[in-house]
Amino acid sequence: MGATDITLDRAYLAAIWLETLFYGMNIVLFCACIYILVAKRRTPKVNKYLIAIAVLMFSFSTCHVFLGFYRLIMGFIVLRDQPGGPAAFFSDVSIPANVAKVGLHTVNSIIGDSVVVWRCFLVWGRNWKMCLLPIILVCGSAICGFGQTVYFARGQKYHSAFAPALVRWNGSLFSLSLATNIVVTGLVALRAWYMLRLTGGVAGFRYWRILVIIVESGMIYSIALICEVTLYFLGLNSFYIVYDPIGQLTGIVPTMIIILAGLHLTSNDVQSRFSRTQPVTSLSAPRFRPGKTTTSDGTTTSDIQLDTMHFSTVDSSFSKRKSAPGLSANDLDDAEAGETKNVFITPLDERTVQH
Repeated sequence: MGATDITLDRAYLAAIWLETLFYGMNIVLFCACIYILVAKRRTPKVNKYLIAIAVLMFSFSTCHVFLGFYRLIMGFIVLRDQPGGPAAFFSDVSIPANVAKVGLHTVNSIIGDSVVVWRCFLVWGRNWKMCLLPIILVCGSAICGFGQTVYFARGQKYHSAFAPALVRWNGSLFSLSLATNIVVTGLVALRAWYMLRLTGGVAGFRYWRILVIIVESGMIYSIALICEVTLYFLGLNSFYIVYDPIGQLTGIVPTMIIILAGLHLTSNDVQSRFSRTQPVTSLSAPRFRPGKTTTSDGTTTSDIQLDTMHFSTVDSSFSKRKSAPGLSANDLDDAEAGETKNVFITPLDERTVQH
């Protein structure tokens, strides 16, 4: 333990307190997720897959915090008078409750990483080639995670998560999980930022675009993993203060992504809505150019002139004829013959004049 580090029992106590705080957030998000997917859904059928994933992650997060409290009670109350006290109890990584806790953490991490990769797959237009590297990294994380669990179960002689035999598995797991989230974060953030840039003129979208990118890319989870990996390779007990709350973040971040998808607030949905409204906006909101007009008495007044609006060729259907008020029948016939007319709109009398 370094001079700036804290004792293991204090680190574990702080870790459980933080995990409980994150678990409260997890409860609220899980309830909101189920409500949105079931009661406020915008599709005829309930998405059973998303609900199953949300329920599974919340169940694992609940078991994780329950096992953490169980170890807390055993170490500080039931076995506090054992040789070495609480610090010796928490250093024994082979305790069944700790092995089960590590296994749940691994499974939840794999599910959470898979949800983030799935989001990346959708953001990139279902292009699996963009997700090939993250998929390989998730598979590597799964192998290292289950290998770590086996070594923890056989680790009676280690009595430390920083033992060299465990560092290989733990370090590989943490590094692969961090690499997965960094790659996916970069891919999703790049694509989401590009798509949301196209909505820069839409006032209703531009204020929360950063939040969408942060949540959708799993950036919060990536930052937590950076802290976890750094503290672990430094061999500090404060690593546990980050490690246990991450057991809740593995459920919180994917649940937030599912909520965004259920509310149709993801970057894909913003781009779809913008694409539908863009043609209407371009016709109904022409650009204005300020100008000056000199009246008969010599005074100068400011007015607004409209740019020329070029309308496409009119089809020869009756509905197209009715949809062009202000144009004569001869004008429509000329349009049907392939002649393109320039139409000017004057702001003074709001009448359409043929030029």
